[in-house]
Amino acid sequence: MRLRTSRLRVAIAAVATVIVTGGCDASESTPQPAPEPRYEKIPEDICSSLRLSVLFEEFSLTIPTHYEPASGYRTERDHWYELCTFAALGRDGRFATELGDFQPDGAIEVQIYHNVAGAVEAYEQDTYNYFDLRKETVPDTTTTDITGWWGDSGKSLQSIRIINPDYVTYDPFEIPDIRVMHLIRHDNLVIMAYADAVSLSSETDEALALLHDLTSALIDETVSHLDG
Repeated sequence: MRLRTSRLRVAIAAVATVIVTGGCDASESTPQPAPEPRYEKIPEDICSSLRLSVLFEEFSLTIPTHYEPASGYRTERDHWYELCTFAALGRDGRFATELGDFQPDGAIEVQIYHNVAGAVEAYEQDTYNYFDLRKETVPDTTTTDITGWWGDSGKSLQSIRIINPDYVTYDPFEIPDIRVMHLIRHDNLVIMAYADAVSLSSETDEALALLHDLTSALIDETVSHLDG
């Protein structure tokens, strides 16, 4: 009797071990839930919260007295959207032309998606529409990949367009219209910023460099007002 009892206890213990072990394996193979998106809803007052006057000071720029900023806040099915415009005015005569002082203007477009997949799709679509397609169709346009705190999901564009001579009284080859665009994606956030200006041909490279730095700083300033 004692031998049978001992054998029975050993068998029960073995079965219990298999059950426990199998249970552990099952729990370990259970997929983990996807992490929550990093960024939350865009603040509706983000455009008015941007510290543009402080930022422009770093580039010897100021806000024109006649300028009235505009915004375009929207709540879409799968994301929040905001467009903040800006305008600046050179203070030191640098890059001035026959048209007047250096006057870059542009906008910052902010999109926060409910999930990362939506942001990835939007980033890829914007890359094609605003960067790849423009490079294919607009002369003197160059694009490049940019990396930073957002990782490697970044694109930069610059273009130089000669103003139509039918609408000007000066030499159009001396005052080209220049544009810079930056597009980045960080988790479920997509931001695109651009700046336009005119500058003398002899100063185009320096003016483009300033617009690149300004556009990058505008993106950083905007992100500093987001919850993420």
